[in-house]
Amino acid sequence: MNTPSHRAGTIATAIAVILAMVLFTLVVLRIDAQPRTHVAYLYADTTALAPDVGGRIVAIHARENQVVHEGDILIEIDPEPYALRLRQARAQVAALEAQVSLAGRQVTSQNSGAQAAQTNVARARTQLKLADATLARLQPMVAPGYVTQQKVDEAVANQRSAVAALDAASNQADQAREGVSDTHALEAQLEGARSAQLLAERDLRMTKLVAPFDGVVTGLQIAEGTYAIAGHPLFTLVDARRWYAVADFRETDLRGIGIGDNAAVWLLGDTARSVTGHVESLSPGVQGDVGGGPGLPSVERSLKWVIIAQRFPVRILLDRPPPGLMRIGATVTVVLRGPHGH
Repeated sequence: MNTPSHRAGTIATAIAVILAMVLFTLVVLRIDAQPRTHVAYLYADTTALAPDVGGRIVAIHARENQVVHEGDILIEIDPEPYALRLRQARAQVAALEAQVSLAGRQVTSQNSGAQAAQTNVARARTQLKLADATLARLQPMVAPGYVTQQKVDEAVANQRSAVAALDAASNQADQAREGVSDTHALEAQLEGARSAQLLAERDLRMTKLVAPFDGVVTGLQIAEGTYAIAGHPLFTLVDARRWYAVADFRETDLRGIGIGDNAAVWLLGDTARSVTGHVESLSPGVQGDVGGGPGLPSVERSLKWVIIAQRFPVRILLDRPPPGLMRIGATVTVVLRGPHGH
């Protein structure tokens, strides 16, 4: 029997169903407007710190999990061999500088000698020209008896002597020119020695391994006395300047995600508050059972027997991450709120 109370119950049930459907629609619309995912983790860049020079480690100033700052000295390698090599390089530079200076003075002296020899050549030419002129003037005066044959013979002797003197002066000038050396070879050796000195100075500086940026030391498993090999990492430094949340979003969500979108990140270790951030980049592809080249992030599909949306990593730069909670790989939940945080 269709009583008023029964009709009222039916109406209430219908209203409840309609409200539930409206609420479900609003939730779906909000989820679409604010994509979220629980498949996310914290990430920071890292670098494997290796010395530029090899040697015995004499001091370790860092500890495992220690926060360090840019410029802090972390490791000291025995500097004595490198200090001795620097002394040797400086001595080589000083010796070559002295040789270049001495050779320069010798070149100056040789140039002066060559110039003097050239002056002698000019003087001998003048003397020869004068002897030629004297002989030419006296020879016509012998027949009339204006001069004696003896005077002419003396003029001839003077002319021959002048020729010989010019030949000798020319030979000396040639020898002087050929004897002039230069300092080019020594200067090239000096430049090489100076470069070796600069390298020795750099090697000595590199015996102190310093932090290249603010970060956290991890993977430190060495003690003083360990022999460090150039180029072989000693430990890892986590870059604490930038922390990211790497969140895997479904490909159907990507159309609503843009660079610069605001994000809220909840850490599993502290769910009472969220950390703000913004989208820095979206992955161009992934590796998995559908292919993908090397270097792409690996994101596997969880089911093989149904078609599900592939997930792609979205990197979110955190604005003011709390240092005490930042750990690579920590689980987080990410909600994207669009470009204006709505």
